[in-house]
Amino acid sequence: MARTKFTTPEALIVISTDGYFDVYPSGRLLANVTPAYRGTIDLLDRDVRMGNKLTVRPDSIALRVAVASWSSEHGSAAVRGDLGRGRDGKQVVPAA
Repeated sequence: MARTKFTTPEALIVISTDGYFDVYPSGRLLANVTPAYRGTIDLLDRDVRMGNKLTVRPDSIALRVAVASWSSEHGSAAVRGDLGRGRDGKQVVPAA
């Protein structure tokens, strides 16, 4: 499992090749901090995933664009808790 961090104005998003991503408040990621939201890869753009599997490299521009797009639309709400807990609870955001 590889994890790649993306910093956006709304949140810090960590993508896992295991089919999910974690959303944290912007800033420095501290050890043992629970994410504000855990989403599944299928919430990202169809160009970067097939189901819950990434179809692009973790360092690809396409993934960076998909994460930025998701974050600009949902990042602040995820950090505030407006989307629930994600895959660890009720997932509110519809698939792209």
